[in-house]
Amino acid sequence: MGSFPQSMKSAIFFIISSLFLVSATTQEEGFISVVVSRKGLDFTKDLLIEQAVSSIIPLKLPEIKKSIKIPLVGKVHIVLSNILIYNVEIGSSYVETGDSGIALIASGATANLSMDWKYTYSTWLFDISDSGDASIQVH
Repeated sequence: MGSFPQSMKSAIFFIISSLFLVSATTQEEGFISVVVSRKGLDFTKDLLIEQAVSSIIPLKLPEIKKSIKIPLVGKVHIVLSNILIYNVEIGSSYVETGDSGIALIASGATANLSMDWKYTYSTWLFDISDSGDASIQVH
């Protein structure tokens, strides 16, 4: 007991040495193959969109200043400040798979933003100015 017959030892040695020779002579690159269902892709897509939106909202944009000179009328200075996108909703989205990878396409987005605005209109006779705030929904 405890010892293998010579023919069994030879067979085991042949199998083990064949495994080493096969792995030593292969030239193929390794890869991983995964099968993902449409339901799995849709779940991942929805999760990624939710994470992307929540990572940037609220988003504060820089101040926008613009001056326009209108001939024979004067100069208008416009300032938009405290611009804040506080909500984004994605209307529809889908996933496309291909040889080069996976593409996530989102469309029908709606964004809500708020801002302060101000303008000054200058002529050689008088100045006019106004200011306020705005809440805007962009489709």
